[in-house]
Amino acid sequence: MNKIFVTSIAVLMLAGCNATNQQKGALLGGVGGGLLGNTIGKGSGNTAATIGGAILGTIAGSAVGESMDRPNQVIVQQAPGSSECSGIVNPGVRSSCERGVSERNAAAQRRAEQSAYQCARYGRCN
Repeated sequence: MNKIFVTSIAVLMLAGCNATNQQKGALLGGVGGGLLGNTIGKGSGNTAATIGGAILGTIAGSAVGESMDRPNQVIVQQAPGSSECSGIVNPGVRSSCERGVSERNAAAQRRAEQSAYQCARYGRCN
């Protein structure tokens, strides 16, 4: 049991090195799964339980770390009749999108008003 404890401490210390979250998650998950498997396994099945726990822990830890490495994805799905920002999940990104749409709409409105003024005042219609 002391060997497992010392190995776990060494692995946790190495996990702090410059590695991705996926690598750290796989490492920590493998150690945690191995320890859990070792605790659960009895008798001749102890080794198999430890190895199985380590494998499953590595897979689970890697998946969790990978999701942490992935940047927040902006998913845009525009339904008919909705604004172009309505499908954005992240509130900050959605707010920024709505400000941009508002600014573009205001600029388009100013151009339309100037065009109408030019047409009415000077006869320069496009």
